[in-house]
Amino acid sequence: MENLLLEVRGVHKQFGAVTALDNVNFQVQRGSIHGLLGENGAGKTTLMNILYGLYAPDSGEIFLEGKKINIKSPADGIAHGIGMVHQVSTLVGEFNAVENILLGSGKARWKLPLSEERERILTLARDIGFDVPLDRKVKELSAGLKQKIEILRALRRGINLLILDEPTTSLVESEFRSLLQSLKKLTGRGMTVIFITHKIKEVLEACDSATVLRHGQFQGRLEKDQMTMEGLVKLMFMEKNIAVTENALPIINLGTSPAFGEPILELRNVTTRPAAGKKGRGLRDVSFSVRRGEIVGVAAISGNGEKDMAELLFKSSRIQSGDVLVEGKSILHKSTLEVFAMGISYTPEDRIQEGILNDGSLVENLLLGHQGESRFYSPLGTINWKTLRDSTQEAIREFSVATPDTELQIRRLSGGNIQKVILGRAFASQPKVLVTHNPTSGVDIATVEFIFNKLVQIRNAGGAILWIHEDLDELMLLCDRIATLHEGQLTGIFERKDFDKYRLGLAMIGGAA
Repeated sequence: MENLLLEVRGVHKQFGAVTALDNVNFQVQRGSIHGLLGENGAGKTTLMNILYGLYAPDSGEIFLEGKKINIKSPADGIAHGIGMVHQVSTLVGEFNAVENILLGSGKARWKLPLSEERERILTLARDIGFDVPLDRKVKELSAGLKQKIEILRALRRGINLLILDEPTTSLVESEFRSLLQSLKKLTGRGMTVIFITHKIKEVLEACDSATVLRHGQFQGRLEKDQMTMEGLVKLMFMEKNIAVTENALPIINLGTSPAFGEPILELRNVTTRPAAGKKGRGLRDVSFSVRRGEIVGVAAISGNGEKDMAELLFKSSRIQSGDVLVEGKSILHKSTLEVFAMGISYTPEDRIQEGILNDGSLVENLLLGHQGESRFYSPLGTINWKTLRDSTQEAIREFSVATPDTELQIRRLSGGNIQKVILGRAFASQPKVLVTHNPTSGVDIATVEFIFNKLVQIRNAGGAILWIHEDLDELMLLCDRIATLHEGQLTGIFERKDFDKYRLGLAMIGGAA
């Protein structure tokens, strides 16, 4: 292969009884964007963690520019010109962008000439088309801006191979376009990018070549002119037959929905204050309802009130005026457990910070939000661990969670498998109302198909779903109605027959619907 920068030969990695990588071969050409595809738990992140020095391979060899190298730590990886931006942000929220970029530079913060470093970082950012507020605390910034800061930190270290692990998981369409434009600039100057993703559409659009892993094994490597949607799906899911739309989404049978019933979830003139430490507005005088047997989507660009909407039922203390009703009963002043007891389920946007007990087992995490359910308790009032383990095992089977057992700490799972556990927990209780925020974030297309079918199943059984999402293609595929938010205000409610991507997008930026 011409212009070969990186070659991995026969890499094997075992974690206890789990084989994460099995004799994997991998090649990347200099100056390219190379996609790395695979279902959840396929071994993608494990392979990249080996290249970056976070893990040591049990066997196999790594060659960089034709020379065999031994990477024992991230410091070794950086010394070889390899940088990695992880799926979960590693930034310090209380620091600004400059301070975060300089972390790990080898010098104490007070010994660095911050004004000079700031100018260098600003020049680097402008050079690749990044518009980043360098002096604001990182915790106030969007996911897209945080990711740009992580990339700038890697570039400042002088790398020439950049690994991006699920870089678009929390990005809206405009942020993806901006990222892609910047990556094209970098590769045009000789930088090489490895782009880990589940999104076939993005690989087809962004990547010059791609490798597919399945169950820790190499399945194939394709050049751009060889890549098709159908071909990539087949390599990823050999034993599954998944039909996809032109937008690389699974084709779903919506079935027959019952006639919409009475409103089960109602927002009446709701105004909220934003979360502590967050910039922007809360919700402003928002009113709408979700009926039985209905999926209502909420579409908003990040920072326009969508998170306030998602958390409304569980953080009612932020409500300044108005009311939220479930089956005619107000949720104001109710605890989270009391809200769950009303038949509400919730899946948060940030699965790591808000969705799990990081050091807890899968069994313990499945119990979250269900502590008040009698089925998990013995007549004496103690937790019935056998019932809980059986329920966990059922969720693992149903959602195809890649794990050796139910007692594994959940943090040891891949991001996509963590998301499956959270969704399994929410769907297990047959909710009257499901509030779900970006449920398909970071999961493969087979899991997307499963999630979509579950949403339709809840809807067709008479449940009500409030689905907050930034992907209009997904919302338009399943929703009965879509509401749009801009700066915390409701800018439109669209019936299914009126769905139009341009009009929805216009409403999301405050234009006339």
